[in-house]
Amino acid sequence: MTTAPPSLASLHAVDFSYGQLQVLFGVDLEIREGEILGLLGTNGAGKSTVLRVLSGLAPAQSGEVLFRGQAVGPAEDVVRRGLAMVPGGKAMFPDLTVAESLEIGGRLLPKNQRRTRIERELTRFPRLAERRTSQSGSLSGGEQQQLAIAKALLLDPALLCIDELSLGLAPLVVESLLQTVRDVRAAGTTVVVVEQSLNIAVSLCDRAVFLEKGTIRFEGRPQELLERGDIARSVFLGAANR
Repeated sequence: MTTAPPSLASLHAVDFSYGQLQVLFGVDLEIREGEILGLLGTNGAGKSTVLRVLSGLAPAQSGEVLFRGQAVGPAEDVVRRGLAMVPGGKAMFPDLTVAESLEIGGRLLPKNQRRTRIERELTRFPRLAERRTSQSGSLSGGEQQQLAIAKALLLDPALLCIDELSLGLAPLVVESLLQTVRDVRAAGTTVVVVEQSLNIAVSLCDRAVFLEKGTIRFEGRPQELLERGDIARSVFLGAANR
């Protein structure tokens, strides 16, 4: 019998509300070391909220949230312990250049180490190196996503959480980002990806969790979702063909 990898992070019976609106209902989730986990579901299902709770940005109203065996506290403490978050949307200051954005992203690092890692990420993303003096707001959607991921990777996280990896991006750009995620995992980083595309989840993720209205309806291999017509038809038929 194969032993499952140890847990790196987990949520147990987590409830979360934005004011009077409850978004998560008793969520139980385990993230295993070395995997790529997909958080799937429709808009408003609670996927992004799970990442915010996990990263300490949105404290749970009830339940337990653990990272590396310790309770999750303030977001900056969680970052120092090895969790990096790539938020959805435009996660940058548009007036800053690429180089300035990376400097800010590496602010927790000693200066010499920061410079080394910035050059490492510019090597990983050659297009960012070409545009290092360009304002972040002038970048294409794919370049902005590369910059957001590069900033997170500066910290060599044990757990990388990416909200909406592929949303609105061209297929060739998406494939490049998927390969980056695979390479990052191969180097030892655990990855959680919020996605709406079942095709991407199947091609990238080892395991998938499907949320609907703040509760988990499915957990298992992404390929198994293809056999769940009740979920696939209602959620992914449009997103998979974006």
